[in-house]
Amino acid sequence: MTRAEFRARLQGRRCYVGLDLGSTKDLTATVAVFPDDVGGGFDVLPQFFMPDDNILERVRRDRVPYDQWKHDGELVATPGPVTDYEYIRVHLHAWADEFDIRELPYDPWNATDLVSRLLQDGLPCVPIRQGFVSLTAPTKSLETAVLSKRLRHDGHPILRWNIGNIVVETDAAGNYKLSKALSTEKIDGAAALVNAIDRMDRHSSTDGPAEDPVVVGA
Repeated sequence: MTRAEFRARLQGRRCYVGLDLGSTKDLTATVAVFPDDVGGGFDVLPQFFMPDDNILERVRRDRVPYDQWKHDGELVATPGPVTDYEYIRVHLHAWADEFDIRELPYDPWNATDLVSRLLQDGLPCVPIRQGFVSLTAPTKSLETAVLSKRLRHDGHPILRWNIGNIVVETDAAGNYKLSKALSTEKIDGAAALVNAIDRMDRHSSTDGPAEDPVVVGA
């Protein structure tokens, strides 16, 4: 199945879109999850952003192919030295026209300006506290979905890279969450995915199963 065919299967379906804005000079991720309520899995569609002025520096410093991802259309390069959140706002409105977005869960850090605009637009933004208690359940759901091959995506290289970079930290009570501090490479897409899974798991299902599962695993 091609990526275009994968995208076509998502048209009009219910989804939850996780946001991880990160630093204004770094990688930003939006990740939509589309539940398959009968099979218990879900389809995943990501989109990534980075300031154009920083890409070559990040390629040289981190030895990560951001320039190739930009060329291939996997990464949206916003003009200037900081991420232009208006691009993300326009992108989310385009997704809202294409899919049935129920909620946009987000990490509150650095999100006030964009979220204020999205709320004024009528988009349903929901803050997700980034502590152990809030993130343990969706982190476990992500782990279970990957291990059981119930997470389906279109082979997006940045999402695959982010998931491969995951490191978790644990508290004294045995709760755990993704750790940006301990991860040596970027995990923004995985963090946005966990935010989306949290809200998906909290809502009862109403749509039918996904057909013909595509790329499986992370």
